[in-house]
Amino acid sequence: MDPQPPPGSLSWRLSAHPITLLCFLGFRISSIPIYICGKLFFSNFVLVFILTILLVAADFYYLKNIAGRRLVGLRWWNEVNTHTGDSRWVFESADPAARTINPTDSRFFWLALYAQPLAWAVLAVLALVSLQFVWLVLVGTFLYCCGV
Repeated sequence: MDPQPPPGSLSWRLSAHPITLLCFLGFRISSIPIYICGKLFFSNFVLVFILTILLVAADFYYLKNIAGRRLVGLRWWNEVNTHTGDSRWVFESADPAARTINPTDSRFFWLALYAQPLAWAVLAVLALVSLQFVWLVLVGTFLYCCGV
């Protein structure tokens, strides 16, 4: 029988919200293999661009509206002043006294949040070194969408 991993280790079985965590990781990871496979096996740049941008958009929606709230107690939204048209982002975090954040969920969340832009940066360098500037524009778009 397998011993129980220590709390906070990177095992999805220790998650307080395993379905949310697995969906979050699926959305976070899925755009990169689609980009790589599309670049290697298909010559249709537009198809790869559309599929990847849809996955990045779904990832952003899931991160913002579901995973951030359930996994680490974060939520944010945009408020627009109707008189001036100024936009302002509002950030909230759960009260630590009212809610305990699972250390496994927190580690997975923050690791995936920072690892994806790093992966896109590596792909940008590879596109630059191989002089594939059209793909570099695509990767740059995704780096921008990731908030880098």
